[in-house]
Amino acid sequence: MEEKNTKSAAKQKKSASKFLNRHVGEFKKIIWPSKEELFKQTVTVICLSVVVALIIWGYDEIFENLYRALITLVQ
Repeated sequence: MEEKNTKSAAKQKKSASKFLNRHVGEFKKIIWPSKEELFKQTVTVICLSVVVALIIWGYDEIFENLYRALITLVQ
């Protein structure tokens, strides 16, 4: 029985080692952006988020005013 536990533990260590080695290899393939690239991408995301928020706000204002006009017409 103890022999099975020893084999099982050895097998787990071997599979854990393979798992870590594969992930370390994958991390070496990652191309990390430079600080300048990261800054430009961050500014782009923030600017686009603001533009989209303004567009949504504009549509919301338009539809709110149309809804109010419709309500006043119906009353």
